[in-house]
Amino acid sequence: MIPVAAPPRVRDRLSAAADGPLPVLHHTGGALYVDVGGWCVGVVTTGVTRVPNALRLPPGQGLPVPHRPGRPAAYLERGTLHLGSTPLPVGRLEAPRVPRLGDGELPRNTACPATVQVTPPTTVAGFVATHLPDRRIDAAAVPRLIGRGEGLTPLGDDVLAGWVALHRAAGIASPEVDDAVRAHAARTTLLSATLLDCAAHGEVLPEYAAWVAALGTPDEADRARALHRVGATSGAGLHQGALIALDQLQEAA
Repeated sequence: MIPVAAPPRVRDRLSAAADGPLPVLHHTGGALYVDVGGWCVGVVTTGVTRVPNALRLPPGQGLPVPHRPGRPAAYLERGTLHLGSTPLPVGRLEAPRVPRLGDGELPRNTACPATVQVTPPTTVAGFVATHLPDRRIDAAAVPRLIGRGEGLTPLGDDVLAGWVALHRAAGIASPEVDDAVRAHAARTTLLSATLLDCAAHGEVLPEYAAWVAALGTPDEADRARALHRVGATSGAGLHQGALIALDQLQEAA
């Protein structure tokens, strides 16, 4: 038995799901993802990106062997996820919430060359120029973004998640975009669709939360660079979506 840390909604998803085997969606190095009733739940080790839909193993603890003779690779029993014969009960809760921006004037988009250059411009800036030539996101833009790009979390989804999460930080609803994301969720991977759902609930990566907390301060550029180091383009996509959201919110203010 290995007690793990988990966000409250992950614990609640596990508690509400039926007992039985769970399909393994992805298993790469220090992370494993399973399908829990149409919602992706991860198990991650220290050093792996702490996505807001994952159980987090204690420091120094590797992933349990998920394949044992006569047992399913992963299964749920009374709200506890098992990998092979190892139960992973939730021992501690942690909040993956995006910080709330102050009630005053929204911080300005302060993207600087040092920040932008963290990821090759042709990767993220080129994607945005192609799919969002007016640098605006609304419900009509969602089909142009969702599921577009390579990997378990396509770049278009990362941009969308960054945009939505910034609205949650500002305390501003985005019902039309949220509805469009749900309507087109089948176009992307279950992991990415789950992360978009997390963003809609204000649940984010710690690197994204740290950048939001640093907006308008001398630490902002360093926090942006740390966010860009997440994945190949995931962090940069989240950052780009948030900057677009900031621009749009400033225009509307």
